[in-house]
Amino acid sequence: MQGKLGKFDAFMILICGLMFADAIASNSSAGVPSITWWLILGLLYMIPSGFIIGELSGAFPGEGGIFVWISEGLGPKWAARTSWLFFCCGLFIPVSSFVMCSDILFTLFYPAAPFVARVAVALVFVWLMALVCMRPMSESKWVVNIAGLVKIAIFALALVAGIAYLAKGNAIANDISLATLTPTLDQSLMFLPIIVYCCTGMELASASAEQLDNPSKMLPKVIIGVAVTAVVLNVLANLGMLMVLPVDGIDLDLGILDLFLVGFGSSTFYYIAGIAFLFAVFAQCVTWLVGGNRGTAESAKEGELPAFLGKETKGHQPIGAILTTCAASTIMLILYAFMADTAADLFFSLLSCGVIGSLIPYVFMLIAYQRLKRRGAMDGYVGFKAPAGFALSWVCQIVQVVTLLLMIYIPGHGWNPDVITNVGGAAFMLITGELAIRYANAKAKLQDAAAPSPQLDEEAVEG
Repeated sequence: MQGKLGKFDAFMILICGLMFADAIASNSSAGVPSITWWLILGLLYMIPSGFIIGELSGAFPGEGGIFVWISEGLGPKWAARTSWLFFCCGLFIPVSSFVMCSDILFTLFYPAAPFVARVAVALVFVWLMALVCMRPMSESKWVVNIAGLVKIAIFALALVAGIAYLAKGNAIANDISLATLTPTLDQSLMFLPIIVYCCTGMELASASAEQLDNPSKMLPKVIIGVAVTAVVLNVLANLGMLMVLPVDGIDLDLGILDLFLVGFGSSTFYYIAGIAFLFAVFAQCVTWLVGGNRGTAESAKEGELPAFLGKETKGHQPIGAILTTCAASTIMLILYAFMADTAADLFFSLLSCGVIGSLIPYVFMLIAYQRLKRRGAMDGYVGFKAPAGFALSWVCQIVQVVTLLLMIYIPGHGWNPDVITNVGGAAFMLITGELAIRYANAKAKLQDAAAPSPQLDEEAVEG
C-alpha cells in the first residue's frame, strides 16, 4: 500500500514549489519599491488566490488539481488547454532554473567554463530531474521536505546576510526609506510579472490529492498558511539583498551567491550556500514538473490530449508527460542557446517566456471558479470558503490581466524587451495546444468508427 502524505509534507511541497529562490535576484532588481510591491501583490493577489485555491481544493480534491476545477467549471476541453499550457511551461521554467544552476555550479568550481559547457550541464540536470520524477511523491517526499527547509533557510539567511553586512560597519547599498519604498512605474514594471509569477503555484499540492491524507480538510489550511509565509519571506529576502547589493549591480543569475559572499564575507559559507541553493532549486523543478504534468496526464486519459501523455508508472507518476517534456526541453534549450550570449541572458529569456504561459491557466481557473459559484456548484460544500470569494476573484483576475499586458507593453517605456520571445512563446503554446487537442479528438473519432457496434455484436452472437 502506497504511503500517504501528511500536513507537513503538503506544506513542504508548496514551500518547495512556491518559494522561488532562483527569482530572489530578479525580484530585487525591481529596486527598493519591490519590497512594497511584494506587500501590495501579496495582499491583492497571493493571499486572495490562496483563499480561492483553498476553497477549490476542499470542494474538489481530486487528482489533477487545477485540471479538475477547470473541467468542472468550463468543461474538459478548456481543462485540456490549461493542462497543455502547464505542460509547455515545463519547456521553459525548469530549464531556465537549470541554466542558472549550471552557471552557479561552474562559478563555484570552474569559472572559466565556456557557455556551451554550461548549457550541456543544464541538459544533464533536465534528465536527472526526469529520473527523480518517476518515483511516487510519497516515496521521494524526503527530498522535497529537506529542500523546503533549505529554501526557508535561504530566504531567512538573505536577511541575516544584510544584517551581518551592516553590523560590520558597511553602509547600506541602497537608500531604503519611505520615499524610495513608494511604488514607482519605472523599471519596476519590467520585473513585476516575475513577482506575480512567484505568487503562483499554490495548487501544486492539490495535483497529488490522492496521495494526501484527508485532502479536503488539510489543503485549505496548508495553502493559506503557505501564502502568508511566502509573502513574509520574500519581503525579508528582498530587503536583505537590497541592503548588500546596489540595484544596478545585482546579477540576475548569480545574485544570490554575491549576496552571501559580500554579506557574510566568508568563502566557506559561499560554497555551502551555493550547494544548498542548487539542491533547493532542483527539488523545486521536480515539484513543478510532477504537479504541472498531472493535469496533462488526466486530460490525455480523458481523450482530450494525445494518449501517450497519459501513460503513468505503477506509482501513478505521469511518466508519458514527464519524458515528453524533458525531450522537448532538450530541444528548446539548444535552440534558445543560439539566441543568448550569456547564461544570464538565457535564464531571463526562458523565465520570461515561461511566465506568460504559466499565468494564462490561472485566468481560466478564476473564470471556472466564478462560473462554479454562479451555478451553486459549491453550495453543498461545508468546508473552508474564501471570504468574499467572488469579489476577490475579480481583483486577482485584474492583476493577472495587467501582468500579461506588461509582458508585451510597458506604459511609459514602450515594448517589453522580451516581447518577441514572450509573444512567440505564447503563440507557440496556444497553437500547439489546439493542434494536440484536434489530433486527440480526431484519433478518438477514428477509434469509435472502427469499433463494431453493439447491434452487430448481438447479431453475430445470435447467428
